[in-house]
Amino acid sequence: MSSIIRFFRKPCLTDAQLRQILLELKKENLETDVLEIDSETCYNVEITKALDPDQKKRLKWILSETFEQENFGESPFLSASADDPTQWLFEVGPRLNFATAWSTNAVSICEHCGLDMVIRVERSKRLLVKTGTDASVLTKDFKAAFLAHVHDRMTQCVYEKPIESFKLDIQPESWLEVDVLGKGRQALVDISRQMGLGYDEQDLDYYTRLFVEDLKRNPTSVECFDLAQGNSEHSRHWFFNGKIVIDGVDMPETLFSMVKKPVKLNPRNSTVAFKDNSSAQKGFSFKAFQAGGEQVGNAKVYGLIEKEYDLTLTAETHNFPCGVAPFPGAETGTGGRLRDGMATGKGSLVVAGTAAYCVGQLHIPGYDQPWEDASWRYPPNMASPLKILIEASNGASDYGNKFGEPIIQGYVRSFGANIPLRLSGGQSADG
Repeated sequence: MSSIIRFFRKPCLTDAQLRQILLELKKENLETDVLEIDSETCYNVEITKALDPDQKKRLKWILSETFEQENFGESPFLSASADDPTQWLFEVGPRLNFATAWSTNAVSICEHCGLDMVIRVERSKRLLVKTGTDASVLTKDFKAAFLAHVHDRMTQCVYEKPIESFKLDIQPESWLEVDVLGKGRQALVDISRQMGLGYDEQDLDYYTRLFVEDLKRNPTSVECFDLAQGNSEHSRHWFFNGKIVIDGVDMPETLFSMVKKPVKLNPRNSTVAFKDNSSAQKGFSFKAFQAGGEQVGNAKVYGLIEKEYDLTLTAETHNFPCGVAPFPGAETGTGGRLRDGMATGKGSLVVAGTAAYCVGQLHIPGYDQPWEDASWRYPPNMASPLKILIEASNGASDYGNKFGEPIIQGYVRSFGANIPLRLSGGQSADG
């Protein structure tokens, strides 16, 4: 049976990060007369058996910094009295439904260090806010705003108590049948509103006809959800490949065939287009120093090998995820685009990346611009444009750094848009 052990390292947030949070709170007209803020990282480690002294030493070496060993320990550095209204100690971390990508990497490192009993590691943040003698600062609004600046509510949550297990006592929601045969189109309207499926008029008309006239049965809630995902911005080929009808006349081409037409008429240097994970252009021949010469036993001698590489190019947007959760949204966007480039042909080598952002008015503190409307408020479920630029940029760089991909170019546009646009592009070499 598994158990969880905890380790702590301080600080979690830098002084500059904490000052920025207080500055943002001040912009929101919240009292920021805070005396002190301390932070620490908590590592929640799930193990299948107890660690012996040598194994614990190895685990502590992995989790701690090379220097400042005094800032790492098995006990919390922060504590607050429950009876003291001038102190607020809280902990935020990833939702426990799924293991994070960071945990997957950490577990892999542990396995390579002989710690195969470590099966999950999740980081949480613990912060202690002190107000001296003024307890009135720690209002409900202040706490809510402060939490919004130190955690992502889509992927993280507040821990009411220290984690004792990663297992959640959650029962799967039961599916239901949507009575389209009995209620017609209105049944789909209702389930779309109830589940937030976002069906438009065309969807409602088509699915009603599909189930009533063709399939002659009711759909399930699972099918309705699946259809909504198929219509998301990540999967529009069905739309671009759809038949075009103008004034009752079928057009000879689809939108996608129009997009493909130029490369068919004049392929020139294009070696891969519309048939793999990314496109490719004719590259160049060169000599690479690598194994591949004379065979010696089970190994090959290193030498200059004649190689020919094509250049792969791919790009994709990741707009809504970056608008809701900028850092992880940009990470997954970069990761998906990296996968596309690396999976082309027999496999490609990562070369460099591009990042582009189109966001709303920035409202940089202390840097007001005449075209910015201070009265405009962004939707509460979206990150601010400035936060998107900072955190999405950090997320894209973070994921690229893990694969050795530098971002070497890009652009930023700021105007009064509600939904941000975030583009990730990349170039690889395919041999």
